[in-house]
Amino acid sequence: MANDVMTKKPSEVRPWLKYYPQKSVERALPHCTIYQYLKSKNSKHLNENAINYFGTNITYDTLFKRIERCADAFYSIGVREGDIVSYVTVSIPETVVAMYALNKIGAVSNFIDPRMDIDSIKRVINNVKSDIVIIVDLAFPKLKAIMKDVKPRMVIVQSPADSLNPIAATVYKGKNPLFQPIPYCDTIISWKDFVRKMPTTPAVEASYKPDSVSCITYTGGTTGFPKGAMLTNDGMNAVAFNFKYAGIHYVRGQRFLDVIPVFASYGVVCGIHMPLILGITDVIIPKLNVAELGKIVKKYKPCHMIAVPAYYEAMMSSKELRNEDLSFFITLGSGGDSMNKGLEEKLHKWLRAHNAKYPLAQGYGMSEISSAVSFCFNDIYKSGSVGIPSLTTTVGIFAPGTTDELGFGEEGEICITGPSMMKGYFNDQAETDNIMKKHPDGKIWIHSGDIGYMDVDGFLYIKNRIKHIIIRFDGHKVFPINMETYICNHPMVKNCSVIGVKDKDHMQGFLPMAVVELKHDLPEGTDVEAVRKEIFESCNRDLEERGRPCSVVLIDEIPLTSFGKNDVMKLSKMYENYDY
Repeated sequence: MANDVMTKKPSEVRPWLKYYPQKSVERALPHCTIYQYLKSKNSKHLNENAINYFGTNITYDTLFKRIERCADAFYSIGVREGDIVSYVTVSIPETVVAMYALNKIGAVSNFIDPRMDIDSIKRVINNVKSDIVIIVDLAFPKLKAIMKDVKPRMVIVQSPADSLNPIAATVYKGKNPLFQPIPYCDTIISWKDFVRKMPTTPAVEASYKPDSVSCITYTGGTTGFPKGAMLTNDGMNAVAFNFKYAGIHYVRGQRFLDVIPVFASYGVVCGIHMPLILGITDVIIPKLNVAELGKIVKKYKPCHMIAVPAYYEAMMSSKELRNEDLSFFITLGSGGDSMNKGLEEKLHKWLRAHNAKYPLAQGYGMSEISSAVSFCFNDIYKSGSVGIPSLTTTVGIFAPGTTDELGFGEEGEICITGPSMMKGYFNDQAETDNIMKKHPDGKIWIHSGDIGYMDVDGFLYIKNRIKHIIIRFDGHKVFPINMETYICNHPMVKNCSVIGVKDKDHMQGFLPMAVVELKHDLPEGTDVEAVRKEIFESCNRDLEERGRPCSVVLIDEIPLTSFGKNDVMKLSKMYENYDY
């Protein structure tokens, strides 16, 4: 039988289904909006806690009342089905309320990372033509600087203090050095005034339409510029469905620790929508101080958690958890990047010593597949693997650049198909066509750009990446082209290549380093060291916080490949032990 399986392709056999309950395999997916799915799963549990925000509990009853009131407010200012509202904000209860309120109307939530540079924020807002922007108070200065360019008719200012008690809210504003007074007026209003004082008209609920867009989140494309992945109602619901019926030990009332930002697909789908559908209390942390993760875990004792490998590395170093019994842990999910084997073994030893029941649930995901492709769970685990495909997802391994599927154990490009696929990139058909391809089987497949293989049991292993990206210790992906383009605009620069160097402060991950070749005809007496420092300082001033170089080094001549391109592999080898 095993030999018979080995002659077939992974997507034909789908051996991973043997790990799921048969009833789950036979279940039909929900056909509704994310708002309707939330209501249907929790309307009989209104007194249970949906959200815990710094100790303040928000029941499903309160959450639904806030959603309805917010939907009426949006409807009153003219938001209608298909409109796109942009968020430049973080994970707070108000963001959750706004997302489901807009979804009730049929409008789309466009999530933007507040840490983006000003030009990127401007480009994203203008691309989707949002005339309403929701922004967190600390990011307001960025919007203020581009107000004349984006021309919003209304700006709604949220604050992490909005759901805090009065004393905590005062402390937040008093202790935060970045907080600036907001120039409120008719077109710039606070969130509280928006939901409490705006005249309201009962919102008309949009009917469910297959493949309709619910949210847009951003990822880098082949150009490195932000690409808006259009997540659908069906896709977000499919991910929640996959977790709900996987056989993981979820019980209503358990706590889920959410430390992933809402503007990431991983955060909005797995950190917000999924736990709320499961009826487990979502403990929302809007901005994690990684050094305090142990303290947070000890305080809330979550049964479930999702994070990136670097967070678990920090957790092991926490003095608060040194002698703590962690038997309350059931599922510790890890995504954003695969964990190296050394860190994985260290973490599992640490978990066993602290009485955790199961090993780390490593996973693999992409924004384009609504975050979750595969994962380990319970004791369904193999060392070095990123788990088995989720319940409704099909994974195949293909010869790179082709639609020819390979067999078990053969390395190739990881491709994915299933109901959680995005609709495409917003307003970018070329990028969409580059990643979503129709195969001879008639299905559309996402081409991940990642190299890996699948074993005969259906476990997936990541080996390498086709795309030139640098993954930091915290899972953030840095697309070198952004930095390279910026540096090459310097009048004294001839060429630049950004490579990843090992992060010396963490057990895994890389940091971007810029290798720069200056022009060979510089004026006599040019202080090249001063030029190098100038480039480094300007990058730290103008580029996105996590997309800045750890160092800028000068080289006489950047090596080229036989095709005349910068030889990234050779440079990476040259600087693999560089002490920045």
